[in-house]
Amino acid sequence: MSQWIAVYSFPLSKDLGALVGFIQRYQLPLRIVEEKNRQLLLTVDDRLGQMLKPLLQRWETGEINFDDVQLQRVAPDDSSGSGVTGIQPPQSPEPSPESHTGNKPAGPPPASSVLPVFPLARTPVSLVLIALCFLGWVLLVNNSANVLLITPNQSGSPLSVQSSLAWHLQHGEYWRLITPAMVHFSLPHALFNALGIWILGRPLEARTGSLALVALVVLGAVISNLSQYLWEPQVRFGGMSGVVYALVGAVLVIQRWQPAWRDVPNGIPAVALIWLLLCALGIVTFFTGVGVANAAHIGGFLSGLVIALVYCALGGARKFNPDATFARKL
Repeated sequence: MSQWIAVYSFPLSKDLGALVGFIQRYQLPLRIVEEKNRQLLLTVDDRLGQMLKPLLQRWETGEINFDDVQLQRVAPDDSSGSGVTGIQPPQSPEPSPESHTGNKPAGPPPASSVLPVFPLARTPVSLVLIALCFLGWVLLVNNSANVLLITPNQSGSPLSVQSSLAWHLQHGEYWRLITPAMVHFSLPHALFNALGIWILGRPLEARTGSLALVALVVLGAVISNLSQYLWEPQVRFGGMSGVVYALVGAVLVIQRWQPAWRDVPNGIPAVALIWLLLCALGIVTFFTGVGVANAAHIGGFLSGLVIALVYCALGGARKFNPDATFARKL
């Protein structure tokens, strides 16, 4: 059985799209995996790996482009097994005198981001949620968001058959249990929640997969919206913050279950909980005059805790083990 050998290591922040295209173009016996918060390039042919290392070093520093690299191929019965005898990188022009006196000398490669950078294709649900934050704000500005909100209940019990929620459900408008999360009452409100989705949602989706994130978001939205409606049925509310706090609860549980997981800095849930407390105590409203859906925050947070506990108890926490290897299809 062939043994895969590590050829090169990249940080998670490095976009390997050009390298993947190069591998596909020449059908090379290579694959890319994630291991210990690094991206590893593996091969079964050590000779090919040795030939590629200088090329990879030049590409990582931005010196060459894989579109300009050409391989010399031989018959399949070559002893190397890879069908490649040589690599022809693009020729660098002779340095001119100006290149030694220019105003922009070459520097070291840029430092990696504190947060891991995942390929956008791995986090489609998170990107859709971010877009919905701004779409909901645009709809509100254009007076088209009422169909997404739960109509405030003016009198009586919010759970009675005469309540506004009961009327919505009797008419098949079940989407109103979820869609208030889309509606944002200001652009900063949408930006704040979109940032929360980017920081918390993408790392969760990259590890668990999109379906798991959809389940967490939908349940978190329903529970947070119902919590807010039952707490203040006479008030119109909206926003993705209940969902964001469901993500906070999930991240908090996973970080305790899998302490070595570092895709989300440990301080983020702590800051979110401090903000929740300041809002619940009325401090934020006192200084800003802006109403806060505290019940939605608390309901979303508790739902995230419970969902993540069940998920981890069923074995899902293994996906957050930094030592786990996730093969990427090329």
